[in-house]
Amino acid sequence: MSMALTNATVAPRYARALFEAAQETDQLQAVSEELVSLRQVMAQNPNLLATLTAVTVKLEDKQALIDTLKSEASSLVANLLQVTFDYGRIAALPFIFTDFDQRYADAIGQLDATVTTAVALTDDQQSALSQAIANKFHANTVQMTTKVDAALLGGVKVQTRDALIDGSVATRLGKLRAQLLAK
Repeated sequence: MSMALTNATVAPRYARALFEAAQETDQLQAVSEELVSLRQVMAQNPNLLATLTAVTVKLEDKQALIDTLKSEASSLVANLLQVTFDYGRIAALPFIFTDFDQRYADAIGQLDATVTTAVALTDDQQSALSQAIANKFHANTVQMTTKVDAALLGGVKVQTRDALIDGSVATRLGKLRAQLLAK
């Protein structure tokens, strides 16, 4: 019984190979920026992946599309495009991009965090919170996305890829309520 490999399960292999090749050739930042551009091209052309994976589109037409994408790419990214196409893994590209982004962020000490508060933060508060998050997670930089959710009542909720710190008043009240009801 064989288990089918999904795009999400094969993506780390391709991302790791690309990351290591970019690292060895001192092209990490350039490749990262290139993948951002490629992701934008795909977002602006939502039918691109569908066309490249459609059984109704001729192989040579698909290859022509790949060649067009490769013409603007570095050799590393061009190779990624060709190999994923050749092995029928072109639909895994969005997953590969995400995995590469995570590896790159880890390598440069960047942490992505989503911060939710009951009221909008001032620039000074955002700066102080960003520094506190960087210190807590030993990150060089924090890429912070802020959200406002009045249901929190107060406090702050910080979500990273690996952790959730919930210091919201709503959660504290919920825990207190549960303790009172348990007695």
